[in-house]
Amino acid sequence: MQFLKLFIPILIAIFLIFSDYKFSYLDSVKQSIARLISPVYLLVNLPSQFYIWINEQGTSKQFLLNQNKRLNVELTRLKVDLQDHNALLLDNQKLSDLLKSRYQLDKGIFVLARVGAISQSRLKKQIVINKGVGDGIEIGQIVLGADGVLGQVSQVTPLYSTILLITDPTQHIPIKNQRNGIRGIGKGIASQQGKLMVNFIESGLDVKVGDVFLTSAIGSKFPAGYPVGRVIHIENRTNDPFLHIELTPTQTIQQLEFVLINKRVK
Repeated sequence: MQFLKLFIPILIAIFLIFSDYKFSYLDSVKQSIARLISPVYLLVNLPSQFYIWINEQGTSKQFLLNQNKRLNVELTRLKVDLQDHNALLLDNQKLSDLLKSRYQLDKGIFVLARVGAISQSRLKKQIVINKGVGDGIEIGQIVLGADGVLGQVSQVTPLYSTILLITDPTQHIPIKNQRNGIRGIGKGIASQQGKLMVNFIESGLDVKVGDVFLTSAIGSKFPAGYPVGRVIHIENRTNDPFLHIELTPTQTIQQLEFVLINKRVK
């Protein structure tokens, strides 16, 4: 009897399984039962689904925060790269302007340097460059910009050099008029304006506003032919045998970044 109680359910189960597999008679019954117990399944599964949802929300938020941080870092890096790129383009343009100067440069005797500091007062006008003894810089060498002469090396150290500008009151340069060859001596003016005056040109000689004076190389370390300044004022003073001539340098130091040092010292 005990055997029948155990065996009959097994036979019924096998019959139902076989009938469902072969003839799908129980599909509608299974669907009905599934619909009936679905609320129970949903209720039982709700805590685990709620936990998964909370975990996903936290993970998504952290992922977005991390992604936002990475994107901000990448954006900052790209901005820096763009600034570097623009700075390189600007430096290349300035170097190109310097090497395409209006005057002839002898190849192989120049050192390129960057301006590190500019010091101008009424009585002292100089700049500091980032080249020194190890770069072949010596006292007395000539320094040029894209538009003309800047000055002479006055002090040299292992790390930097000081350039005395042509507008310094202690600087004297033999110069000549580019238009007609009239000669004089250029000298810096003790003022804040950064100008030069031309001495020893006699009254009555042909000098006009706008004339350009060049280095003449007479009795000087300055080689000939480099632009120095342009005439901006001429005055014939009473009881003075010489003209009072003022020049503005052809090479200004505003926005000056690169210079060329002539390594040839005469």
